[in-house]
Amino acid sequence: MKSSRLRRLLARSLFLTAAAVLAATGTANAQPASLMAKVVVIGVSGLTWSDVKASPELTALVDQSNVGSITVKTAGPHTCPIDGWLTISAGTRAWGSVADLPCGDLPAVTNGKVADWQTYIDRQAEHHTGAPIGRLGQAGYPMCGFGPGAAIALAHTDGSVVNWQPDFDAARLASNDCGDAVIDAGALPLREGRAEARNRVADLVAQARAAGGWVLLVGVSQEVANAHQEPLVAMQLPPDNGPRWLTSDSTRRPGLIQLTDITATILRGRTAAEVDPAGVAKAGPLDGNEIHSTGDVHTDADAVIENRLDTNQRFEQPRPMLVAVSMTILAAELLAIAWFWITRSPRSRRTLVFTLLTQGGFFIAVFLSTATVWWRWPAPAFSLYCVVLGISVVLAGVAQVVLKRYAFLGIALTAYVILLVDGVLGTPLQFGSMFTDGPVIGGRFYGFGNSTFATLAVAALVTAGWAAQKLIDKSRAQAALAVLAIGGAAIVVDGRPGWGTDFGGIIALTPAVLLMAWLTWRGSISLRALIGVGLTGVLAVSAVAYLDYLRPPDQRSHFGTFVARLLDGDVSDVLIRKLQMAVQFFTGPSGWAMLVAVVLCMLATVLPEKVPSESYRRFYTSLPMIRPTLLALSTCGLVGMLLNDAGVALPAIMAGFAVPLLVAHLVTAEQPATVSPESHLVQES
Repeated sequence: MKSSRLRRLLARSLFLTAAAVLAATGTANAQPASLMAKVVVIGVSGLTWSDVKASPELTALVDQSNVGSITVKTAGPHTCPIDGWLTISAGTRAWGSVADLPCGDLPAVTNGKVADWQTYIDRQAEHHTGAPIGRLGQAGYPMCGFGPGAAIALAHTDGSVVNWQPDFDAARLASNDCGDAVIDAGALPLREGRAEARNRVADLVAQARAAGGWVLLVGVSQEVANAHQEPLVAMQLPPDNGPRWLTSDSTRRPGLIQLTDITATILRGRTAAEVDPAGVAKAGPLDGNEIHSTGDVHTDADAVIENRLDTNQRFEQPRPMLVAVSMTILAAELLAIAWFWITRSPRSRRTLVFTLLTQGGFFIAVFLSTATVWWRWPAPAFSLYCVVLGISVVLAGVAQVVLKRYAFLGIALTAYVILLVDGVLGTPLQFGSMFTDGPVIGGRFYGFGNSTFATLAVAALVTAGWAAQKLIDKSRAQAALAVLAIGGAAIVVDGRPGWGTDFGGIIALTPAVLLMAWLTWRGSISLRALIGVGLTGVLAVSAVAYLDYLRPPDQRSHFGTFVARLLDGDVSDVLIRKLQMAVQFFTGPSGWAMLVAVVLCMLATVLPEKVPSESYRRFYTSLPMIRPTLLALSTCGLVGMLLNDAGVALPAIMAGFAVPLLVAHLVTAEQPATVSPESHLVQES
């Protein structure tokens, strides 16, 4: 009777989890159509907010514009002008340049065709971008272009160009024959002549405004490697209701748009042309969304420019400081290990535990640091270093002093609660954090990235294991339901569109939670039950994705978009690109080292008797919930490694959070102390 009741409760929990994940989130309103009778896009390679600050003419435009920053990440490793203009042509990220070579000149237009057009088509197939270059030009309604970049953006699928001129013509732009327009204002020179080029851009904006319509001034590329790590300038003139911040539904962040939003804005509700991209049967949907404005009115150009420059710091500093903080903590751990190995003194033991807990605290500090607004402090890079290291140390110290033998649990529970709250609030702590470089490289503008998911997965499974241990002597069924509740909350927050929006994450976490719940309930699992748990996880995730697919296309998250591509037979390039991303870690020794470490950690959870540590072997068998928790962690890491584009990095990050907490717990448990059997059982849980 209890068995059938628990099965019904498990099924009901899965249903409620899927329903909660699919709860819809609202989308922002598009620009009124009356304001967009004509869209004139002026693209400038290398236009930064430092240029706006240095140019009185460009500064004067700020209070007359909706403003923001634009990330110009394309399909390749860096964004040359050819990459940027091809991306606007396709409406999805394209690859135009040659990796490891400097950016070259844009191709010429000869006899009404872009030179070497077939080369760029072949390049999309070579790199599996699935980018249907020529889609914008094939749209079927009048557009005119000026300059070599505009020829690329507006070329048809065969490379032919119509209604195009090599140089800007204000009279032509103002004529009735010219509907929407794309203007290539050239590239800002890296050194000499940059001031004159900025003046030409400001003059071009004035002439375009005189033609009427809606002018969008944007940076489209930069001519140095990895330059897409700096967001460029985006301005929309005139503002629709006072100068505000630009945004789009593809970023969901005030003051931030992406390059593919330009194509969606030019098309603005029209059906994109049916173009067969190289290498796949059917073009996927546009990657971007129509640009609109949001937030409060701004009227101080200097304050707006400083805000944008501060934002650049927010995006640029986390990655190098991540390495700096990590190396600092690692150095402290190595010194502490050496001291403890030599002396075995109580002080060296406490110091070792403290450094290990500091590494655990680091996985929380990377998010909490965002709340300090460090990028507005003097010396932002050093400020971020101190803030993250300081929060890590404080968390470790509080956990060790206040919670003592519970320190590992305090760190895990804190991470679990903070990430759940942050997810429900729309992930404000993720934005520009060390674990989320998406706003810079265009990888993820909202929701949980791979590093965040890895942190949440470890925190959720450890917390669930502890809660189940408190209940298991009373009722295995109640303990299993506790696992489902705690793990299910993490799945909902991680996967719900508008919250974590992490399709790959719920694929990995769902089977881990189900396996843990089953082992908690039954104590062991047969091959038949294991297959059933796996299929249940697949069905639950598939149901979430399919229900998201049933929503209107402009409201789908990437869950539903993936299903749409799958049903259209356009998923092969996506899968190949993700596989390429996963295997790229094995181009050097670090990737293989991570794989070896991850495999050893997983084997330790399956074959504990082979681990050359007596304290670990005792720990593994000391309580019923230790084995299910460790097996669930390995399952999540293994599934994530096999099915996620992060590959081996995902379980490696999980291990980077979980292993120090485990070792800290084992070292703490070994220290001489007089404790009762009951308190020993509590701390072991």
